[in-house]
Amino acid sequence: MDEAARPVSLVDELARERNREAADRTLLAWIRTSLAMISLGFGIERLGQAAVAFDQRFDGAAQTKTRFFGAALIALGVAATLAGMWEHRRILVAIATDDYRYADRLPIARYMGGALVAVGVAALTLILWGL
Repeated sequence: MDEAARPVSLVDELARERNREAADRTLLAWIRTSLAMISLGFGIERLGQAAVAFDQRFDGAAQTKTRFFGAALIALGVAATLAGMWEHRRILVAIATDDYRYADRLPIARYMGGALVAVGVAALTLILWGL
């Protein structure tokens, strides 16, 4: 039976549509999470600048720390957006194939969570030990 004559299954097409919509919702969740990380990073960096401008007793190290952690969160946000876009594209390509089957994939969210925990632990260490 050639490809053109193959009957289209409504059940399969609806399942593909649901998977497509789920992939779109997942991408939007990645974007929201990324936006939150970028906004928090920007806020932390600006807070450090405002603290130095408000009280000159803050040294350059305090501003450097807030700049570092702000930049780290912004970088994680950008990386999360790129990872979400990459995964979304990969899923759409897989859904478009005729023999689409679920395939296990890298746990990108777990890696992003681990990176966020690392940034948080580093920040907590610097705050508690006053480094």
